[in-house]
Amino acid sequence: MPALSSTMTEGKIVSWVKTEGNKLAKGESVLVVESDKVDIDVESFYDGYLATIIVPEGGSASVGSTIALLAESEDEISLAKAKIPTSTSSSSQETTTPTAAVTEEVVSLVATVAGVSPSHAGPAKIWKETIYPQKNKTIKEQGNR
Repeated sequence: MPALSSTMTEGKIVSWVKTEGNKLAKGESVLVVESDKVDIDVESFYDGYLATIIVPEGGSASVGSTIALLAESEDEISLAKAKIPTSTSSSSQETTTPTAAVTEEVVSLVATVAGVSPSHAGPAKIWKETIYPQKNKTIKEQGNR
């Protein structure tokens, strides 16, 4: 659930504009959320597919909790559906688990693309080696500092 105002702690999903399996474009409206002040259209930050909806219309979720899963391709929709949390309660421990798993997968993916082992590379090193590929040779010759 995105924070739509500085005082928002929880949001109610008024309606889903897109349904499961629909293609999403960056900037396209996905759902309408009722915050503590107004109803706001929430846009997608990514291109892809709405794999599964975790919090249905009329449901509430705390800011930062997972309300849906997105997939980059149609083939990944079934993989995303397999990662649905078993319970959609508002317990902070349960809502942070999917986020942590996704973060770990993203770091692992970035590390793989950068050609480094995730167990030996921190986020800063992965970022440097991904953003500055010409400096990779210099970094490896001089060692880690």
